[in-house]
Amino acid sequence: MPDAYAAESILVVDDEPQLRELLVDALNRPGLRVYAAGSGSQAMELAQRHRPSLLVMDLLLGDCSGLELMDRLRHAHKDLPTVVITGCHDPDTLSQARQRRPVELMAKPLDLDRLRSTVAGELARLARQSILQRRHQRLRRLARAIRRRRQEQAPSASPAHVELGRACQELNTRVAHQKLLLEYQQSLLSARTDDDVFRSFFSLFARKSGAVFGVANVCDADAQLQVVGRFGVPLPDNQAFSQRLVKPIIDLVLAEPRCQIVDAYERRADFEPVIHRYLPGVSILVMPLIPKPGELIGLVTLYRKGEQPFLRSDLDLAELLMQPTAVAVQRND
Repeated sequence: MPDAYAAESILVVDDEPQLRELLVDALNRPGLRVYAAGSGSQAMELAQRHRPSLLVMDLLLGDCSGLELMDRLRHAHKDLPTVVITGCHDPDTLSQARQRRPVELMAKPLDLDRLRSTVAGELARLARQSILQRRHQRLRRLARAIRRRRQEQAPSASPAHVELGRACQELNTRVAHQKLLLEYQQSLLSARTDDDVFRSFFSLFARKSGAVFGVANVCDADAQLQVVGRFGVPLPDNQAFSQRLVKPIIDLVLAEPRCQIVDAYERRADFEPVIHRYLPGVSILVMPLIPKPGELIGLVTLYRKGEQPFLRSDLDLAELLMQPTAVAVQRND
């Protein structure tokens, strides 16, 4: 019988005994199970018995193609996250490996510190995802229980009935938020650059909230916020206008680092006079990037010009996406 799924278990596959032992020693740590295989067939057997949550494998194996083994393991174990290591320089093989979206594609000779960091980051992400999935399932069970209670009780306008309906609605909202958060985190798995992260964020936000413009800023090595991306529907806005709009927002976030909605015209004194005539009807939503308490690494400034202003639901959406976006950006540093 296979072991129960564990968030921290790794299968290492390499046909070179010395490198295989080196990888096992490098990745071993208390509470982490590391299994090693020297061939594709042995890897399949170990995976069936132990169900690893992360695969670290060489592309060139003695008894089979590494790409074929990756496909077979991912088919059997639901898109098993994979770190690929290889000394292969064949462009076609490397291209096929990248198309399978590994967590990382690392060339030999290996940078063991980078490998440890990559593996630790992926295991942490898996642990967070597992917690979110369990929370999502628990909320669904609670929502079903409340719906059953409503069906069992006769329709009534009593305060208890109203309170039950409100609780059910709140649970349904929380379930929907958890589902959306899982969807977003899945999209961030393939984000290898800050541009990829912000494209995923903007795509989801625009799909859920409507047309919007935005500017993304990330701290550089000197802790100065620099523009790393502009976006908008159908096209990003003028760069000079975007920078003048964001400049006073930076001071606002530094003074009060939280998601907030700003009416640009009401605060027009904070902006340069050259853009005052454009400010009527401009609604701004600020989302600081805070991967953990007390650590500000950037901000996203969303704005609309005369369209539907940002609402409480948009603020809730930004607060939901803020932390995973910040973690994905920090991971790319």
